[in-house]
Amino acid sequence: MAETQISERFRERDGIERTVLHEVVELHPERVTIHELTLRIARDPEDEPMKEKIRHAARELRRSGLVRFRDDDEVVEPTHTALRAFVLLTA
Repeated sequence: MAETQISERFRERDGIERTVLHEVVELHPERVTIHELTLRIARDPEDEPMKEKIRHAARELRRSGLVRFRDDDEVVEPTHTALRAFVLLTA
């Protein structure tokens, strides 16, 4: 039972990271903020736990080298690596 809950959390986390990365890459070169990502992804933009999950996903993607932050960590941009991987994986 506990393993199932853990794997569900990992799937949810991965799904949110995947969604954030997809949005950032699809919108490139448009500048997108964490707030705008939240509005695009969350069903309820006032859902604080979901806002934090989106922020956390963006930070994890930055640690992985797939996005970078600009303007006091407010704007999220895909790296060249993320753009290239997206092209290769979706071609």
